[in-house]
Amino acid sequence: ESEPGTMDGDESDVVDTEEGDGEEVDDEAPPEPIISPPTRTVTVSERSPEEIVASRDPFTGLPPVQWKFPPLEIFSIEPEQEIDHDAHLKTARAIESTLEEYGIEVTVAEVRPGPTVTLFGLRPGWTRRFKEIKERGPDGKQISRREEVGRVRVKVDRIAALDRDLALQLKAPSVRIEAPIPGTNLIGIEVPNSVPQTVYIHSQLGSEVFQRLKARTKLAVPLGKGSGGEPEVADLTKMPHLLVAGATGSGKSVFINSLITSLLWHATPQDVRFIMVDPKRVELTIYNGIPHLITPVVVDANKAVNALRWLLMQMEERLEALSEVGVRNIASYNRKRGDVEKMPYLILIVDELADLMLTAGKAFEQALVRLAQMGRATGIHLVVATQRPSVDVVTGLIKANFPTRISFMVTSLVDSRTILDSAGAEKLLGRGDMLYLPQDLARPVRIQSAFVSEGEATSIVTFWKNQAGGFVPPELPDLVGPEGIGLRGIGDASGNDPFSTSIAGASPSLSSGPGEMMDRARELAELYNGKVSTSLLQRRLAIGYPRAARIRDALVEEGLAMAEIPNAPAETQGRGRRRARQDAE
Repeated sequence: ESEPGTMDGDESDVVDTEEGDGEEVDDEAPPEPIISPPTRTVTVSERSPEEIVASRDPFTGLPPVQWKFPPLEIFSIEPEQEIDHDAHLKTARAIESTLEEYGIEVTVAEVRPGPTVTLFGLRPGWTRRFKEIKERGPDGKQISRREEVGRVRVKVDRIAALDRDLALQLKAPSVRIEAPIPGTNLIGIEVPNSVPQTVYIHSQLGSEVFQRLKARTKLAVPLGKGSGGEPEVADLTKMPHLLVAGATGSGKSVFINSLITSLLWHATPQDVRFIMVDPKRVELTIYNGIPHLITPVVVDANKAVNALRWLLMQMEERLEALSEVGVRNIASYNRKRGDVEKMPYLILIVDELADLMLTAGKAFEQALVRLAQMGRATGIHLVVATQRPSVDVVTGLIKANFPTRISFMVTSLVDSRTILDSAGAEKLLGRGDMLYLPQDLARPVRIQSAFVSEGEATSIVTFWKNQAGGFVPPELPDLVGPEGIGLRGIGDASGNDPFSTSIAGASPSLSSGPGEMMDRARELAELYNGKVSTSLLQRRLAIGYPRAARIRDALVEEGLAMAEIPNAPAETQGRGRRRARQDAE
């Protein structure tokens, strides 16, 4: 039981005032009513928003808040569905007969029914060699017989090359061949079911494999069911960052909602905190008001880069704290410091990367990459989703720092190779059918992701809102001005960082002043004896093409640059020499 009271300057905005609030919900006990969760009071904090967000967590200094976890019954129960064994047996016989027509001997050794596809395990047979032997029978007539003289196993590549022929014979839109099935000596053929099943998150959260993982980590996430019907789970701390791609309507946003909902089901605000970026303004805004949020859901590109800058500041402070204690990661730090100085995990969720790359350009990319490179040890993890996995959105730097990828159905083979470095995603069926590629596997795993309805997400958000008693997270302070958001990048030519100001400082300019930049350009013109081109100015001054072209025109007008450089604009031809001749006269 927490003592009632108001907040002083070092405490949080939320105060626990109800007796018996520390009792946790037992999954074995009958479900309690969800419509009347605990009531809390909210007092006006004496700290400014800048002071709150400058601390490692807004709940720092608060006596342990006894949060209640949402019950499992808040999610819909998955209905039982019968397995059509006769249809699976018929499909197995069709696979054997089709491959036999091509001279390939196989036997269907096992069948694993899944929600969307059924996995048929094939055991390759033999490619036999025979010798014809002629001999006379008892009646004196000549008899020919064939005698086996050798045999070799059927090559896996022969079976893998017949995926289209199998799809035609089985009347399936596509067939995926997995050779071999990990941990077995069988070749897997995934055949789509005639009637796909929906995977509910209730069964995933209640599964034994998820419960074991939840006992070891605060960032356990259920992914769905594999092609054989087995539950698939993952640990976000081991990923450590996740890149999600998929075309519109393929189930990408539903997966993001299931990931957030599963974390809200078993993690308190003192364990996990979120920063959510939703340029589409419709997918993640329902989570506004939960106490897990560091700041309200970000929907503006300027504020998105500002949120990344705040995360970078938090990363630096956390790295210093880890070095002071002498530990290597956040888990060891929390074990040494205990619950009083516990660091929560920080998760950045971006629902549409393409829109931010279009509006914020390199500023967003470079901050995202730096977080991905150094944030793992400090408990900062990134989940980034995009519907357009092209090379100008999912750049090489982003791919290199996001080792775990998930691809839903994409529109082309090029997109599949961009996100997974292999083909396959263009043959998925949509509606949650995905390929999961963790960093420790060479080939992706096919999974049907868990489904979370809008009503279930709203119910769990309402549960946490009622416990928070109206707590509203503060807005992040302005760490970068509008001039710091653009396609020219984070830093300017002089090495200044537009993000280097303090919370109370003014927003700096993106680039050097015009006088300083021209002085540096004049020095280059003198150094290269007037032979400066636009590309040279781009490289040496770290600026874009339009600005470099304008600076070169100015140098030609001043007579400091030669106008006869190849590919020079026609209107500048000879202008530098005429100006120099006039000055001499």
